[in-house]
Amino acid sequence: MRITATRFGALVLCLGLALPATAEQTATEDQAAQETTEPQTIVTIDGKPITNLHFALFVTQTGRQPEDAESQIDLLNEMINNFMVAESAEGQALAEEPEVKAALEVARARLLAQSFIRSEIAKVKIDEDEIKKIYDEQYGNKKRQEFKARHILLNSEEDAKALIKELDGGADFAELAKQRSIGPSKTVGGDLGWFAPDEMVAEFADATAALEDGAYSKAPVQTQFGWHVILREESRESPPPSLDTVRAEITQKIQQEQVTEAVSAIRKKANIEVQEAAQ
Repeated sequence: MRITATRFGALVLCLGLALPATAEQTATEDQAAQETTEPQTIVTIDGKPITNLHFALFVTQTGRQPEDAESQIDLLNEMINNFMVAESAEGQALAEEPEVKAALEVARARLLAQSFIRSEIAKVKIDEDEIKKIYDEQYGNKKRQEFKARHILLNSEEDAKALIKELDGGADFAELAKQRSIGPSKTVGGDLGWFAPDEMVAEFADATAALEDGAYSKAPVQTQFGWHVILREESRESPPPSLDTVRAEITQKIQQEQVTEAVSAIRKKANIEVQEAAQ
């Protein structure tokens, strides 16, 4: 039986979704708001209760937020079809096929693991003294060095070496960057502005740090993006970020450590055996 607009009207409050209120619904809305938020059965399929919580999750997972009663009806009927097929003899038979069974097990494991992580994070009590201690250890009054640099990105080491020879001969770095660089900064003469070392890949950051202000790299610098010739224009020391700026980052780190400990405790109790690959 397909749910229709007439039958759906009685389900609106149970679904907990916003629909234009009718005169008949208005009187019951205040009462519904005071009632328990426990899942409420909205339909049964062969005796299996399907609740407003099922419907809310179905809406979220499909990514199709209904905008009116008709679209809610369509989604509700689609959800009923899903449950109906899943619980049918045909659906149960498919659930035992290796690929489907494995997919269901993976989905279940991921859902439970994600729920576990959320529950562990919720248990973490963020202590201001701990946050301050971590901030002092990681940042404190430590100043960090920043660089202002340009670069020319090339496809090969040979191209980079040839370009360095042109620089040695007096060529202008910014003009060469505009003409020869394959990187997006070529339009501004290879200008990267100011950056901290941890904002760049390690090879690039190390090569920049090794230069003097006003000097360019005498040997090509290879990174995952290609071959670079770097001009370090200026350098400076910047103050550490304020506590408020990195508070969220520190909080996340504390939460992550709690989750890691909880997962490690479970892992220690698990009997994990790696099977040898079949020959």
